[in-house]
Amino acid sequence: MRRAAPCRNVPVTFTLDRKSMPIDVQIHDESGKALATYDGPPIGLPLLKLAPVNGVCLRFVVPWSDATFNSEQLKELRAELLQVIRTTEDTQRVREAEALLEFVSEAKGPHTYVKFIGD
Repeated sequence: MRRAAPCRNVPVTFTLDRKSMPIDVQIHDESGKALATYDGPPIGLPLLKLAPVNGVCLRFVVPWSDATFNSEQLKELRAELLQVIRTTEDTQRVREAEALLEFVSEAKGPHTYVKFIGD
């Protein structure tokens, strides 16, 4: 029987294609049932990189992981999206932030959550 050659530590590098990793966004109830699904412009790293540095929500949304925000956190998320809209000159990012803000604003009341679903 032949033995396999030993593994070598070879550094592996890759490039993340930012346009190919959009994030899905859904509104959920307390049991985890999806009530609505975002169907606006794709949300990805170009928008997320505009998150306020001192923000407490948007900067934690990444394409490779999930993030869920409750009704109290959604107030902060909406404020952060408004800040992005007011401070960026990139019209594409403004459209994305406006569409996302409109969707997020549909989540109202306790026991309602917005879930960002990464890869």
